[in-house]
Amino acid sequence: MREPPPRPRPTRIVALPSSLFAADPPIVRAIKTGWVARALTVFRVEEVIIYLDRGDRKGATYLRDLLEYADTPQYLRKRLIPKKASLKYAGVLPPLRAPHHPTLNGRCFAQHYREGVVVKRLGDRVWVDVGLKEPVVVRTSAKLGQRVTVQMAEKPRVVPRSEVPYYWGYSVSIAESLREVVETSDADVRIATSRLGQDIRALLRPLKESLKASRRLLVAFGAHDRGLWEIAREEDASLDELFDYVINFIPHQGSFTVRSEEALWATLSILNTIA
Repeated sequence: MREPPPRPRPTRIVALPSSLFAADPPIVRAIKTGWVARALTVFRVEEVIIYLDRGDRKGATYLRDLLEYADTPQYLRKRLIPKKASLKYAGVLPPLRAPHHPTLNGRCFAQHYREGVVVKRLGDRVWVDVGLKEPVVVRTSAKLGQRVTVQMAEKPRVVPRSEVPYYWGYSVSIAESLREVVETSDADVRIATSRLGQDIRALLRPLKESLKASRRLLVAFGAHDRGLWEIAREEDASLDELFDYVINFIPHQGSFTVRSEEALWATLSILNTIA
């Protein structure tokens, strides 16, 4: 089995609008969200921030629930994720086959670490279901029902997720606005994507130098019916002030419109080659 992919440097953060697929029927929204989850995983995005677009909190919750479901290992879903309306069509989500998702035969992309959930406690010892025939026993203060990351060794131990040296999936959070995304992401390179931005081909060299020296990279995407310029104006903000770069990653696009999920794949693919 080949080596698991390392954590990306800089850390990759993606900002998506809550209205991303709001115009689509529920099952189509689920299918499209599945391909977003695939893109996030393929290109090792570690943080996803969903910002409220026109106050659409319901859309943000829907998108968050589906993305978190996709990222959760299959053997943990029943224990960790309650039934809810937003997950009615979760069955159409494609498997991510990420390092923290074991295959059906129990083999794991990253053999030395596994995600688990605490199922029993006795004193300072807990039993953790990590998707094997029997739970592993570790000493930890983790509570019943808590999701944990276990380093599989002669004496297994619970470790912070950040300690895993491999790409280990993404987390999802919700921000009240695009401005809040920028202010709270702690990114030292901030990119807005737009067909009205600078041609990526003219920025390859300076962008590569910026990314080489950065710790955290934020990439933001617009909504299905309008771009980031319009969204920023609605928040009484300037896109040029919020972001370091406003870039057109698909110059001379052959289609009049590029869908958000298409822009996500194109943008992250280019960034993956230079950072």
